[in-house]
Amino acid sequence: RVWHVCWANAGDTIATCGGDRAIKLWRKTTQGDRKYQCVETLEKTHTKTIRRCGFSRCDSMLASVSFDATTCVWERPRGEQQHELLVTLEGHESEIKDLCWSQDGELLATCGRDKSIWIWLKEIDDQFECLDVLQGHTQDVKSVLFVPGTRALLSASYDNTVRVWNEHDDEWVCTQTLDGAYQGHESTVWGLCCDAEGSRVLSCDAEGMILLWRVVRGDTEIALELVSRNMVPTKAALYSVDWSPSGLIATGMADNSISLLQAEKAEGSPEDPGASRQVLKLVKEIRGAHDGDVNCVRFNPKDPGVLASAGDDEVVKVWDVGALIQ
Repeated sequence: RVWHVCWANAGDTIATCGGDRAIKLWRKTTQGDRKYQCVETLEKTHTKTIRRCGFSRCDSMLASVSFDATTCVWERPRGEQQHELLVTLEGHESEIKDLCWSQDGELLATCGRDKSIWIWLKEIDDQFECLDVLQGHTQDVKSVLFVPGTRALLSASYDNTVRVWNEHDDEWVCTQTLDGAYQGHESTVWGLCCDAEGSRVLSCDAEGMILLWRVVRGDTEIALELVSRNMVPTKAALYSVDWSPSGLIATGMADNSISLLQAEKAEGSPEDPGASRQVLKLVKEIRGAHDGDVNCVRFNPKDPGVLASAGDDEVVKVWDVGALIQ
């Protein structure tokens, strides 16, 4: 199966990873169409399934995390076409499920089945130092997300919660645990994403629920405030959610489908735009998008009309969003 797909921030390269323990890099062919060819394969480093991969902000580095409990960081030297293994980071006790780079590219967060989150700092000599290990979740940590423009981190877990971690002097403290008591999730929280401005966050769960949160920024901390609870029509488990620069939202689901949604002002909201409540409206449902679970969906950061998806059917697809919603 293909577990993950991600775009380089330049929008010209797709990285994919999965059960074959390899990362494949794909670039557009020169024919001017939207076909992609594999230009590089990174392998023989991880010994088990690669669960996630992700480019640093300037695309100079690519990180991958695996069920073998290691994180690999790859570097493409300036002017070179191929990536080289820079470092292998160890510390997690079992399967690593997700990673996230901070916007400035200095921090890398990893999380996993051992219920912990590790924060790594990239040093001047391109080595990595563990700054902090965050404990608090009572089950697998499925997803981590740095809030753009901050060092605050969000995490989502099999324990049905989303946690907010704020940073003070290179230490991260859990300042919010959003659970059922906060009208939060009542099942495994699989994915997190935020809009381009970092002002709104989405979290998705195993019962087909997407929660929309507002990011409240204080002087030194951020907090999340619930805006709306939204159920996708099929009520299937939501494994992945992504928010395009244009505002369109995509979900990857356990019923082999992809849903496209839009945040809209709820009926009866006050006229004051700051107070308006937003809900998610279905724009298009793509049934049978894959012949198996849709594990990941990601919009091209430079061309929001292009969406990539990865599935249990061992296939990566690139979609023309405009053609889908016509």
